[in-house]
This record gives sequence, C-alpha cells and structure tokens, in this order.
Amino acid sequence: MHKHTLIELRKILEERIGSLTEEVEIATNVKLNPLYIADRKDEIEFVRWTAAIINSILDRDDKQKYLQLGAVKMRLDLADCIDFENTLQSRVEELNLKLKDCNNLRESDILINEIDTLESILGRLSDLKYGDKVRAIEIAEANHDFRRALRLRKQINKIQDLESEISAQIQN
Repeated sequence: MHKHTLIELRKILEERIGSLTEEVEIATNVKLNPLYIADRKDEIEFVRWTAAIINSILDRDDKQKYLQLGAVKMRLDLADCIDFENTLQSRVEELNLKLKDCNNLRESDILINEIDTLESILGRLSDLKYGDKVRAIEIAEANHDFRRALRLRKQINKIQDLESEISAQIQN
C-alpha cells in the first residue's frame, strides 16, 4: 500500500526533533558554547513549525479533496506535497528577503540556519518522492538494462507532468 509522502516526512521530522532535543540536553549538561545550543534550539523550532504545516495539510477536511472528480490517492498525495513545497518555498523566499535587509550578525545567523533547515527538508521531500525511482534507474543503467531505465525515466516524467498540472489547478 502506498504511504502518504507527507506522513513519511513527518516521521523523519519527529525523529530529527528528538535527536536535536537530545543534543541540546547533552550540550547543556557539558556546558558547550551557548550560541551552539541556541542554534540547535532554533532549529528545533524551525522543524516543529514545518511539522505543524504538514499536520495542517494532513488534517484538512478530506471531504473537500474527495469532491474533486477523479481524485485518486496519488493525485491527492501530490497535491498535498505541492501545497507543502509551496509553503516552504514561500517561507524561504521571505527569509531571504529578511536576510538581505538584516544588519545584525546573530539575527542573520538565525535566518541562515532556518533557510538551511527548510531547504534540507525540501531536499528530503524530493528524495521521498523520486528517490526510489532514481536509484532504480541507476541500478538499471549499471546492469545495462537501458529499456528499464528509460521506462523509469518516463514514469518520473509522468509524475512531474502530473505535478505541474496539479500545481496549475492549485494556483487557480
């Protein structure tokens, strides 16, 4: 059964929050640099904010989604992922604008940390969406099975076309 990509990403983020929390506890106990600890605490907040965005997308009224004619599970998953990606990309753009106007070194470090965290999450989402197929293409090419590699590339292209179509529908 196909697992929802955002649910998988939320689990990864929850693990990250746990490991960061543990890291802060250890760093506090051994009295590491307070700026390092503050950076980790900031990162926890950024990851929690991202997890909250995922939860809000997943908690929406499913009836609204199913009213769309021809809505299939993959389309709904892609629509949720696109919505999440758009939210994070908008936040990254907003933070980049703040960074350009920022004159405070500590504040700019916090903004850079948040941007890096969000971009890392976007990269992880991309891995979840395409990683299996990309790895399968690499294996097929290594085994000189170019027909399989071509077929997998076509599947990725179809998914990307579907994403573009859904993106256009979301923007309208």
